[in-house]
Amino acid sequence: MKVGEIMTRDLTSVEKDISVKELIFILDNAEMSNMPIVDEEGKLIAFISAKDVIKAALPGYFEMLHSASFIPDMNQFAKKLGQIADEPVEKHMHTDVICVEVDDDDLQAADLIIRKNLKSLPVVDVERRLVGVVRRIDLLHHLL
Repeated sequence: MKVGEIMTRDLTSVEKDISVKELIFILDNAEMSNMPIVDEEGKLIAFISAKDVIKAALPGYFEMLHSASFIPDMNQFAKKLGQIADEPVEKHMHTDVICVEVDDDDLQAADLIIRKNLKSLPVVDVERRLVGVVRRIDLLHHLL
């Protein structure tokens, strides 16, 4: 089966010049943990996640979590997050986006989601315009 047949036609995305604060608001309201970033023509150019925002606010945070002696200080996190809140997401986005095309096989999408431990995978057309997303739940629903 083709990716276009199982994807969710969700075009929720942002442009690279919105602030981190705006991104957090959109992620929260859309109940998403990551977001495709598109240009003015709707072409996929990057990707950003809530995890990327945490890493930007507290570099090294996820590495420190592996230490039993590390106790996170939420005040420090809030302060650091406030410092980057007005920065554009462009400063923290990933331009090496893993995506699939509408006509790719569902097996290819499943393989990428599993091997790369992704929650969702952007779907683009031949001109790289965002047309949807394949989520883990889309694959599970498709298999049943």
